[in-house]
Amino acid sequence: MAETNDMNRAASLSRARDRIAAAPPWQTFLLVFIPILGLYLLTMARSNLYTNVDSLAAGLPAWRFAQFGDLDLSQFDGFKFIDQIGGRVLSNRAPGIAYISVPAFWVFGEPTFTGAAPSQLPATATAAVLSAGAVGTLHLVFRRVVSPLPAVGAALVFGVATSTWAISSVTLWPHGPGQFFLALALLGMACSRFLAAGVAFAAALLIRPVTAVMAAVAGLVASWKTKSWRPALMVAGGSSIGLALLLLYNGLVLGAWTPTPESYGAGFLARAQTQSLGGYLGDLFLTFFSTRYSLFLFSPFLVFAVPGLRAAWRGSDAWVRAGGLAALAYVLVTVRLNRHGGGHPLNYRYPLEPLVLAAPLLVLAITGWYERVRPIWQRVFWYSVVVSVAAQAVARYAQQPNYEIGFLLEQGPLAGIL
Repeated sequence: MAETNDMNRAASLSRARDRIAAAPPWQTFLLVFIPILGLYLLTMARSNLYTNVDSLAAGLPAWRFAQFGDLDLSQFDGFKFIDQIGGRVLSNRAPGIAYISVPAFWVFGEPTFTGAAPSQLPATATAAVLSAGAVGTLHLVFRRVVSPLPAVGAALVFGVATSTWAISSVTLWPHGPGQFFLALALLGMACSRFLAAGVAFAAALLIRPVTAVMAAVAGLVASWKTKSWRPALMVAGGSSIGLALLLLYNGLVLGAWTPTPESYGAGFLARAQTQSLGGYLGDLFLTFFSTRYSLFLFSPFLVFAVPGLRAAWRGSDAWVRAGGLAALAYVLVTVRLNRHGGGHPLNYRYPLEPLVLAAPLLVLAITGWYERVRPIWQRVFWYSVVVSVAAQAVARYAQQPNYEIGFLLEQGPLAGIL
């Protein structure tokens, strides 16, 4: 009887694998997207009081615009990152992240509220949906480099074993929306639709302007590898839309016709000009090996990409290499402009965007290595995935409950309450 049950289970598993292997992309996309979306919606932040200052500064302008049709945030004067700019009280967030949750606030928001700020649940739900969309889109990208079954597995691992779950989907950081549009850009490059890729890069640029580095490098590398100027010109043409809109917004709203206005860009430029070489190299090292923000500490399964990188690089298409080099360039530039830590007690934030563009190369590296090693090392890899998921769960739920309250305001309405 036991042997019969085992045989039946094995046959059922084999049939399931065969169905996934033969399924069209839209079906496997849903197979990834729906459970990841369910997880993200279930675990997203719901406490308005504890919403972090970055996401609050991104959600408030969207709420105001959706409910009243203007940008005036004078009622929140004193909130951190809500500043006096050109005689008006505005959010200092980039326009993409500041207004991406307008549709959610228009449908679910309310013009009145009790307490210091309106409910940020529409913004948080926006982050969860777009983060899940990023994982689902990456699955479609993975299908371009591996067969459907490992593409499903790789996307699910990406969705639960990286800080896409514990950070991007939890509140409206710029990372979830940025990852979504970067995944679309990568899919465009994989399909040789470089203008569409450029437009997706443009959207990512409006959310996090430094992602312009990835658009430039990805387009140039794709042209270099294909020996054609078309990829670079198409990506540049599409992404220039984002740059033009950014300049227009900064000029008309923030009073600075530059991609790096003083309200949110001056500090980064000053750091880049004053940071020592030793400090820069130290930040690069800590990006991967910090005890609080390390990529390898909170997603240790990524270590297993290292031994397979060389072979994966040699066997990869031009767009895969372009994504990998764009990711590397982004890390080098971001660490110079910013820091390795993310203003969060645990887990990594800044590697999230480059992790998307590097993902196809990492998948090729891990699958290539996995196929060559003995079963014991294959088991070790899956143990590392389990540890990664556990680390993300700890990072999601083991935060100090009062962490964000202390930074919520420099001064203002909550100061008396807290």
